[in-house]
Amino acid sequence: MQSGKDMRRLVDTALGRRPADLVIQNGLLMDVYTGRMLPGRSVAMTGEWIAYVGPDAGHTVGPETRVIDAGERVICPGFIDAHTHLINYFNIPEFLSYAIPSGVTTLVTELECYGFILGAEGVKIFLDQTDPCPIKIYALVPPMISLSPAVKPLMITPEQLAPLFEDPRVIGLGESFWQGAILTSDDRVLNLIRETQGHGRSIQGHAAGAFDAKLAAYAAIGVESCHEAISTQDVLNRLEMGLYAMIREGDIRRDLEIILPLKGKIDFRRLILVTDGTNPGLLIQKGYMQDVVQKAVDLGIDPMDAVRMVSLNPAEHLGLDTLTGGIAPGRHGDLLILPDPRTMRPQLVISKGRVVAQEGEMTVRIPPAEEPDRLLNTVRAAPISPVDLSVSKSLADGEGMVRTLDIQPGGLVAREGRALPRVVSGRLAADPESDLLKIFFMERISGRGEAFVGFVRGWGQKRGAVATTLCWDAGGIIAIGENDEDLAASVNRLIEIQGGTAVFVDGALKMDIPLGAGGYVSELKMPELAERLNRFQEMMTSLGSTLDFAHLTLSVLTTPAIPFIRMTEKGYHRFREDDVVALK
Repeated sequence: MQSGKDMRRLVDTALGRRPADLVIQNGLLMDVYTGRMLPGRSVAMTGEWIAYVGPDAGHTVGPETRVIDAGERVICPGFIDAHTHLINYFNIPEFLSYAIPSGVTTLVTELECYGFILGAEGVKIFLDQTDPCPIKIYALVPPMISLSPAVKPLMITPEQLAPLFEDPRVIGLGESFWQGAILTSDDRVLNLIRETQGHGRSIQGHAAGAFDAKLAAYAAIGVESCHEAISTQDVLNRLEMGLYAMIREGDIRRDLEIILPLKGKIDFRRLILVTDGTNPGLLIQKGYMQDVVQKAVDLGIDPMDAVRMVSLNPAEHLGLDTLTGGIAPGRHGDLLILPDPRTMRPQLVISKGRVVAQEGEMTVRIPPAEEPDRLLNTVRAAPISPVDLSVSKSLADGEGMVRTLDIQPGGLVAREGRALPRVVSGRLAADPESDLLKIFFMERISGRGEAFVGFVRGWGQKRGAVATTLCWDAGGIIAIGENDEDLAASVNRLIEIQGGTAVFVDGALKMDIPLGAGGYVSELKMPELAERLNRFQEMMTSLGSTLDFAHLTLSVLTTPAIPFIRMTEKGYHRFREDDVVALK
């Protein structure tokens, strides 16, 4: 991963035989290697790389050298988010225009969304999209654990890994849910792990709900980290198994407080702070990573420990510490100027040796992401009619009851239930007054549009229907509604615009959110995207939903990552029984 480094140029610059391109002088260096704050330090950079760090870089300054006087402000390593999901709502350049001014100089992202619609081709498209970006963006190959059978032809094989790993930006295998790795007789994920190890790349984990023997078995196959700790004991369990513990502070969960009881009791060098992704509203309101590190400092964590958890710790974990993670010769020129050791909002962001942001604003242009036609035509299904959503009463049991997917408080977990739907003209119908609605999932990969209609409780909507293509761990459309006409209209709107979210009430389109790139990514500017998602939540509330994050709840109804029952095109998938069942 050291390609592109001109060693002779670095040597000559360090020795003063060649002038540096950029010098930061007179700063308070946050030395994450020794844990000290070093006053009066200077950093000299040539091209993308640091050539010299020390008390006086005057010998590297030439007529064309740009010199920035830190004025005793803090010179801090650039922030690394070691676990995020970039293919989620916003396009990459729009996201980076907010994230980079917040201090991020390196991102490590999962690619499951592109994987579930395009397989290995999706990884290559992402690499093309991020090639011109002004910061380092590394990719993890998705292991593609899915409940949807339509995904199977797209699943990345061990044979496909080698060509992907030829690109140094592909640094490992993404999070494989532990159940799909160790609680199955299928060795597909184990073979992916074995092949990844053979290439010397990292293996990321997802051990939510795994304890003792199951956690040990998961660690034994070579998984190196887990970002699913939700308690202090979870953190210790993972550390004791030799894993890096990633602590989430982002869109899905905000768990930073769980490490506070460990202050002064354990070494924090194997703890990493991550976002696990963000959303447009949170990004605009809080920034990106600076709010995570600032919260850690505000909660009483030593600034050195806080910064290490987003710099040296993740760099060492991912095998990137010879490139980044600290301020030292031979590393990329990734650094921040902070006003003081306890304030994490950068005044200056330098990435790969050039100033990319200053006082919260970008100073360089981020080119648009390439979106090939293949990425813009991923909703491969024919329009449906209300008739396609009708359910014969014969599909109920002898007492007229049907199996239901019951969304639990919090909106993420779902459990199996049973309910008595209304019967209208020999067909089973929703009963919104009893919080019983229809739920529909259709795969959009094969072109056949195979689908299943079930019933859901806990959504709360009294009128209309909603649908989205932003399905976790599946390529499909998930929809919920109280009548078949609005349900069909919402699904068909997404087929028409090739991805997004749509709400219909009484036959009228009330709003949509276009997600035309893969069915996951919008071309809307961040403020408008945030406004539409906020309006979606307000609309769901006005229609009767009591869920705090309705869009997230809708999206997760297809994932194998959250128990106990989910939707597939074949029926309900039950986790404990590991089977697929229909309405009775």
